[in-house]
Amino acid sequence: MISVRHFFRNIIVPGAFRIPKEVSVNGSIDATISGRIDGNVKGNVKTTGKLVVSETASIKGHIYAADLVVHGKVYGDVYISNKAHISNKAFVKGDVNAIVLELEEGAVVEGAIRKNVLPVPKTETPSAAEFHPPVTGDTLPASAVTAPAAPAANEEEQTTSWF
Repeated sequence: MISVRHFFRNIIVPGAFRIPKEVSVNGSIDATISGRIDGNVKGNVKTTGKLVVSETASIKGHIYAADLVVHGKVYGDVYISNKAHISNKAFVKGDVNAIVLELEEGAVVEGAIRKNVLPVPKTETPSAAEFHPPVTGDTLPASAVTAPAAPAANEEEQTTSWF
């Protein structure tokens, strides 16, 4: 049985875009309207409205939206300017940045959770290497290995965490 709360949380306004589960998108989506993704997207998703990621959806890229509801899989960082809801069936591999966060028991978030963080534009989508560990015996060229950048002196003051 579907609860009324669940129904209204997933409602999308008329005129919103929808990507059916039979559709795969290779490339970024940039919309000024709300939308729902039931299929697969390999690229960043940007919208100024609400985005719903259904149970059948998989996004391999960063998400930028005003509001977000996740039931499916997201492999990338999430930047929400208002409210994010991550359901108990959701899997997010990346950082979640939102003003308000609802996290249901059972949801999986493999990354940092921050509030009041402005998005840092990332031009490329996460590479396949980020999703799969290297097979034993694989080696990386020396040029591919870089030291992490030193944090800014006031970085602690800029980011806040719920923890």
